[in-house]
Amino acid sequence: MFDKVTKSVRVLSAAAVEKANSGHPGMPLGMADVGVSLYKNFLKVSNENPDWINRDRFVLSAGHGSMLLYSLLHLNGFDLSIDEIKNFRQLNSKTPGHPEVDVSLGIDTTTGPLGQGFATGVGFAVAERYLSALLGEDIINHFTFGIVSDGDLMEGVSFEAAELAAVWKLGKIIYFFDDNNISIDGSVDKVSVTDQKGKFESIGWHVLEIDGHNEKEIIKSVEKAKKIEDKPTLIIAKSMIGKFAPNKQNTSGVHGSPLGSEEMKKFLENLDWSGDPFIHDDDIYEYFNEKRQQDNEDYKKWEERFNKKYKEDEKFKYNWELLNTKDFGTPERVSSENNASRIVGSKILKQFSELTNSIIGGSADLAASTKQIIDQDSFSSNNYQGRNIEFGIREHAMGAITNGITLHSNLIGYASTFLVFSDYMRPSIRLASLMNINSVFIFTHDSIYLGEDGPTHQPVEHLMSLRLIPNVDVIRPSNSIEMEHSYRYAFSDSKNPKVLSLTRQDLDYLDFDIKYEDFVKGGYAVSDGEDFTIVASGSELEIAFKIKEALLEYSVRIVSVPILNRISKMKNEDKKALLKNEHIFSIELGRSIGWEHYLGSLTKSFSIETFGESAPIIDLEKNFKFDVSSLTKEIIKYLN
Repeated sequence: MFDKVTKSVRVLSAAAVEKANSGHPGMPLGMADVGVSLYKNFLKVSNENPDWINRDRFVLSAGHGSMLLYSLLHLNGFDLSIDEIKNFRQLNSKTPGHPEVDVSLGIDTTTGPLGQGFATGVGFAVAERYLSALLGEDIINHFTFGIVSDGDLMEGVSFEAAELAAVWKLGKIIYFFDDNNISIDGSVDKVSVTDQKGKFESIGWHVLEIDGHNEKEIIKSVEKAKKIEDKPTLIIAKSMIGKFAPNKQNTSGVHGSPLGSEEMKKFLENLDWSGDPFIHDDDIYEYFNEKRQQDNEDYKKWEERFNKKYKEDEKFKYNWELLNTKDFGTPERVSSENNASRIVGSKILKQFSELTNSIIGGSADLAASTKQIIDQDSFSSNNYQGRNIEFGIREHAMGAITNGITLHSNLIGYASTFLVFSDYMRPSIRLASLMNINSVFIFTHDSIYLGEDGPTHQPVEHLMSLRLIPNVDVIRPSNSIEMEHSYRYAFSDSKNPKVLSLTRQDLDYLDFDIKYEDFVKGGYAVSDGEDFTIVASGSELEIAFKIKEALLEYSVRIVSVPILNRISKMKNEDKKALLKNEHIFSIELGRSIGWEHYLGSLTKSFSIETFGESAPIIDLEKNFKFDVSSLTKEIIKYLN
């Protein structure tokens, strides 16, 4: 029966790609045996309760092979009809080319950019270990399975994440490596000589090698892997890409293109298939029923166990309710003294650590500089309940692991480094946005005013670059009130990622207050005036107030825009009321491009259009004419 089911998976996958005239048939044809074995024998997933927190997670890191996943979910009774399979890659279908996440359909995460799924799965495993330590093994105890490709392992992000998985002894990770030696441009051995077995063993993984088309070997390998509790497992499954496509199997031609009518015909003949490739016998659907019924029963038993524990265990009840709190409220007011916003932020984050148990994260070897430490206890193989994650110098993996933590359930993962290094994390930030998840990215040292480290460390284009990513809110607070609101919003359940941009240098305390409801609109007046308007955020708001003090003969309106990108969502009349006055000036220690998109026509943008320089702040101010004297002289030119 196994052969008959794998035949159906292959036929369904190839037929959907053929109908769409677009897709990647090679991987589904090559890994059908592994996929069927996992869903039939191991994956603990409930088609009746697809969001079960204690389900096994399945990461299709080779996300281009999405038709394998769709075929398996369809045959396993998830909410994917045969019409949706026929609609593969069509507008508004449930079956896009690269499905990043849809828990309601049984899709935990896949990968568009290769390597991201591998690393995100490590985040799943981190979340599982943390929640198991917090809530008990009887409530949280599951595996993270995955299929990874040659491409995933070539991307550096996968190695960064793999080493961390080994350091943390995440033994509940079991990844299958689809070892077919073929990528889009041909044989992998043209561009890679890596001994993957030796590589993974050298960093502490448990590695097995099998025939990826042998059911018994597949099953036996997973059984072995599940017994190894202190090492993640890589199962190297030797496979043939495009298996049973007579002229294209084992070639790059089957990787990213439909088989074509002639090859499809021969492929079906090779499998002794006749009839409509979208119509399959009832026993194919029944094949997985026993496992899914078992999992649905396991869910009911788990639910009974959960309810009993919730009623009888006060500590568990407290932790569970805290975990599910969506709004942590407003922390106590922090000191109004002059301070860098990274320092103020560290105090607020510390308060949040006491208000919730759902925040877990850390920095890429920069906690001493960013100050973003949620817990004195670090997450480790000796303490899975520690909430401070030490990622080492691995920004790529940090971003993806943060997404995995956030995707897992009710947790919110955060990552921290210098703003200039956000470039390393851009794929992860973009995917967080695409998946509508609440990952938080806290970047400090947010302008050329970090000083002597010089232009390699001084961000110039980064703020606006991050604002360009759809659905990302870039938050740049000035005083402690905005800081409190920033952290509250950053860790809210807004269904989108947030970027916090904080200073290295101390800021003068700005004496104004604002309600949270107004803060999240993105902008508001903090000082009124009739002659001209200055719009700024973060440290530049301090400059705006100094200009106002220097130009007492003028009536200066100051508008703070801590979430500039949200201004574009304002009604036109509200924006006009906010930006009243004939002359409007923006001030930001970064590129000016984009400001007019959010605000409309400006009199002038004071900005940094070149790279910075290595120098103390006072010299940088004068060099870039961001000192108050230079700015006021320039503004007066436009007023007279």
